[in-house]
Amino acid sequence: MNEWTAIDIVIYLFIQGMAIGSLYAMIALGLVLIYRTSDVLNFSHDKMGMIFAFVAYLLMSDHMPKIIAWCREVPILSSLGDGFIAGLALAAVLALTFCFAFFFGVLTEFFFLRRAKNPSHIGYIVITIGLWLAFDGAASWIFGTEYLSMPAPLSDFPVYHLGKVPISQLDLIIFSATSVLIILLYVFFQHTAVGIAMRATFENRTAARLMGIRTRRIFSITWGIGAVLGAMAGILTAARFDLSNTMMFAPFVKSFSAAVLGGLTSIPGAIVGGWIMGIAENFFGWYISMKLKTTFAFLVILAVLLVRPSGLLVRHHQKKV
Repeated sequence: MNEWTAIDIVIYLFIQGMAIGSLYAMIALGLVLIYRTSDVLNFSHDKMGMIFAFVAYLLMSDHMPKIIAWCREVPILSSLGDGFIAGLALAAVLALTFCFAFFFGVLTEFFFLRRAKNPSHIGYIVITIGLWLAFDGAASWIFGTEYLSMPAPLSDFPVYHLGKVPISQLDLIIFSATSVLIILLYVFFQHTAVGIAMRATFENRTAARLMGIRTRRIFSITWGIGAVLGAMAGILTAARFDLSNTMMFAPFVKSFSAAVLGGLTSIPGAIVGGWIMGIAENFFGWYISMKLKTTFAFLVILAVLLVRPSGLLVRHHQKKV
């Protein structure tokens, strides 16, 4: 880095910011989806993502070798090579993890949120904080508190170079996954019956119910989708850093800041806010202080609430007397 020019440093910080910002955007998307549908700020979102990352870790450690061994016994699959088989096994593990996450989210909404009798916003917040404590305690008891590395192939990623600037393959995967996710969500909300029903519930819950939309089912599906987004973010966070019961706290705080920055009811705002947050904190850490990067996230929340409480991409409506 001593030989880097000022432009090299800017390019490096921008690329790193886009990668980590994509991770923040993924987490923020889960928060915004749930909040926009059910008016619930899910403060247990980070712990859910952490649990799903541990589930993926256990499946990869215990069952992925068995899947690979079984595939090698199938002539058609064995002829495609070990790389294809490993990718197929990883896809199977991730699919199982995402299915588990979806049903975990659905059951969480059904048993803990839906059973509450006319709770206020504060009541919902207290419930999700209680879930945070419960999930944290359960994860510490079941999985332990030590730091773990994700098994191959979610470890030891190669590094490419753009001139003198290093670019990790994992950073490219994170950015690509977020980009694909944006496209899939757009198609889902614009061209599927469930997605259109979710949009109707977003806009007016009472009108959606009168039109025959089963809004309670929409709430459950939204929590399931939010949990899947948390699982994706948790697995990628564990691959980029380490797997532990505390790994999601700092990313969650910064993702919440990104959601507030873009607007808690805006899906595009969650994406843009994540990217802005990732880039801004990288430049802040490099030029001002690495130790204050988490503090910077709280400063962003404070500044947005003071200047534009609704967020950058949400119109602020002011009542006229």
